[in-house]
Amino acid sequence: MSLFEQMDFHSPVLRINDRGKNIDFYQKTLGFKLFSEENTLAIFTDWSQSGSHFIIEESPDSRMVKGLKKLQKMVIKADKADEIAALLANGAEASKIFKGANGYAFEALSPENDLFLIHAEDDLSTLKEVEHADVQPREDFKGLSAYQVEKVVLNVPDKGKSQGFYQEVFQNQFPLSVDFVEAQGEDLMIEPHVAWDLEILEVRMPVSYDLAALKDYLEEKGQNVYLDKKETVLVLSEPSQIEIWFRKLP
Repeated sequence: MSLFEQMDFHSPVLRINDRGKNIDFYQKTLGFKLFSEENTLAIFTDWSQSGSHFIIEESPDSRMVKGLKKLQKMVIKADKADEIAALLANGAEASKIFKGANGYAFEALSPENDLFLIHAEDDLSTLKEVEHADVQPREDFKGLSAYQVEKVVLNVPDKGKSQGFYQEVFQNQFPLSVDFVEAQGEDLMIEPHVAWDLEILEVRMPVSYDLAALKDYLEEKGQNVYLDKKETVLVLSEPSQIEIWFRKLP
């Protein structure tokens, strides 16, 4: 069995400044449900307990990114297109609105200038920008019943190096679609704790998974990794210094 077959993408972790403003954005504009707040973390899920997850980490000691952020865009796929229409009708602050084969989609900027595209399409090429959405408010609407982080697009100084990492190390089996745009920026290679940007990509696997075997494999590929003593969490840094956490399910 491949080392990557039992992996599922769990959640990104975005380092942010103002937790209150960000929680308001993720609830009202993206339709996420605030599940809990633990120390500096705010953990979001969906409204039907289907297993969607999203995490932000408040970090007032970090700073604003200088120049371009590592995260250019994050693509969120909702299960139900009518719920995206309901978000727009109920006051989601969209910077662009689109219409596709299945319904409306929109882009929105978070308080930290993280760009999100939320859609329910099978093919993103069907999306066409429109001036406004013809929608009616829904008083009974709370938020998205289910969603998944479908893709992250990263600004990187060396597109070939970043692509090569995911292709060679993960054999094109990383459980999240990652695209790259070659760009220049002062903070595109900084440590993840320094500035408000994408910090962690968290992957989950079953309790029975052999993280020690994954550690051996990654080290054979020339990677520096950390594995805790209980062998429940393994941490690897990708070329942009975004941390990838492999964590066994509790």
